[in-house]
Amino acid sequence: MGENKIAIFVISVTSITFWGLLSHFNLISGKMLTVLIVLSVLVIAYSLYFLLNDFKSENKYFTIVFFTFFVYELITVVRGFTFSYGSIKDYLQTGYLFWPFIIPLFVFFNKKLSTIGLIFKWIFLMALPFLFMFFIFPKLLLTRTSAENLVAPTFICGFLFLNSNYLSNKKVNVIFLIMVISLVSVTYVARRNCIATLIGFIVSGYFLNILYKHKSTLFKFMPVLIISIFFFFSYFSNLGDHLTMKLKNRMTEDTRSKLYELYLYEMKDHLVFGKGMDGVYFFPMARSEVEEGVVFDEVVYRNVIENGYLQLLLTGGIIHIILFLLVLIPAAFLGIFKSSNQFSVASGALILLWMVDMLIYGLPTLNLHYIVVWICVGICYKSSIRDASNEEIREQFLFLR
Repeated sequence: MGENKIAIFVISVTSITFWGLLSHFNLISGKMLTVLIVLSVLVIAYSLYFLLNDFKSENKYFTIVFFTFFVYELITVVRGFTFSYGSIKDYLQTGYLFWPFIIPLFVFFNKKLSTIGLIFKWIFLMALPFLFMFFIFPKLLLTRTSAENLVAPTFICGFLFLNSNYLSNKKVNVIFLIMVISLVSVTYVARRNCIATLIGFIVSGYFLNILYKHKSTLFKFMPVLIISIFFFFSYFSNLGDHLTMKLKNRMTEDTRSKLYELYLYEMKDHLVFGKGMDGVYFFPMARSEVEEGVVFDEVVYRNVIENGYLQLLLTGGIIHIILFLLVLIPAAFLGIFKSSNQFSVASGALILLWMVDMLIYGLPTLNLHYIVVWICVGICYKSSIRDASNEEIREQFLFLR
């Protein structure tokens, strides 16, 4: 599989976040944002024409359950689809509306190990510009919206961290640095869901690489490093208090109870099948600026709720959640417990971390993190990959060393 198509795919998906950041700072107009996102989507579609080509199933359970799940997804889309210019624009431009129903098709992504290795390579390369921006424009990491836009694309570096055994020590150290900077940033701006995601990757990556006896100095001394950081902030308590001030304030805030109460009241007659792709619920909000330039527009009905499982419930009901879990839970189990190599275990771990993440936030949306989750689902149902030895996997990933 040509590297240029992998590069085009990864760059195009990552660029959508970048366009959003430019729009936030009013560097591009709303119309320009729409044009750029449509161009990115067209380029993604072009690359996927060549990359979604692994339709051979090695698991009958997967074939039946995934087919049922995807047919239900299509029915949910049809139930909520509105054919108008404004709606089509929203479907293309809003990552959590239409795209989560299409992204599961990434289970059919090309699973040649050389192709997956190229995905690793370009995820790493696309993380470097964000690292440079961290150093050149550090203030971007200290405000909520810009921090979220910059940090979100680096989450998928966690998957590389889980697979550190196949990477050079230099790459592992750079990935860890990116994740630590991201963790400091989201701690400062008090994004609790982002903190949980990054800590999940770091902790899982540490234990997984220790289990597979990674020889990197980083993993040998990580407990010492963490203890040293703890004592550093304990000694310089003012610095630690400044870093966690907003987080401490938000720990006692109840920002969801009223939202969930109205949401569940609205959903009481739609629990089984949901409200379709364009499902909404009553939650009136006046236009307000909550903090650091974050503006919520005036709305009466919302089409998003900040919880992955509740979003599935909104669009497709309990059946949607059940079918979703019937696909993902066995994939995670096969990857973690029925594999002979670290790559498959890491793929299962990524799926498990995503399912946990959805309890906190984990909104299915058009980004590289959610796309790779579904690629990993396809990997975990592929016994030929799970049965490969670490040496066989490493041979295909040699160019990552």
